[in-house]
Amino acid sequence: MTILSAKNIHKSYKTGSVEAKVLKGIDLDIKEGEMLVITGRSGSGKSTLLYVLSLLDRPTSGDIIFETCNTKKFSESMDSFCRLKHFGFVFQDYALLPELNALENVILPLMASMDNWEELNDIGGKVLEQVGLGDKLSNYPSQLSGGEKQRVAVARAVANNPKILFADEPTANLDSKRADEIIDLLFDLNKKGLTVVLVTHEKKYTERADRVIEIDDGVIA
Repeated sequence: MTILSAKNIHKSYKTGSVEAKVLKGIDLDIKEGEMLVITGRSGSGKSTLLYVLSLLDRPTSGDIIFETCNTKKFSESMDSFCRLKHFGFVFQDYALLPELNALENVILPLMASMDNWEELNDIGGKVLEQVGLGDKLSNYPSQLSGGEKQRVAVARAVANNPKILFADEPTANLDSKRADEIIDLLFDLNKKGLTVVLVTHEKKYTERADRVIEIDDGVIA
């Protein structure tokens, strides 16, 4: 079953009178439960596509359809609610708050919809245990390695039990061993039924995907 669709997506950015066309008519259906890898050279538009698919950015034209809803009709607050309720995000720079420990970083997004501290801590502890950091709940980002920081980011992404996990170059700042561990973690989550959309320039990770989409100059190659 298709869970997310992109229909004739165009995305442009303007700087003064200069318009840069980044996406040029993308059509894409993402199946529930699949591991989809989006690849391409630097500047090809792959990260822009992920941002548009995940409602972090709006297309210049075209439609993003999540389940049965055309998100063109969404207000900004509805975009935010959909991201919070149904999507998880992992970025290359971890995006952790340095003043919060691992557990607090994980449960922070959940606090927008939950106020039971016991339940929040229980969820946070379980997902950190799931990613192999059950003994690091009280550690701050400065006390974690790069691989551990990204594991916290993955835990935060899945804490709300999302329908789709979007990962944008999650291994870019990691050495080869730690990068492989994060990719293994994402594939393990996918095997448990989570739909994963992974942007990466690493060709070796494409071999394990259900499907690979290569973006070249804003179109599907």
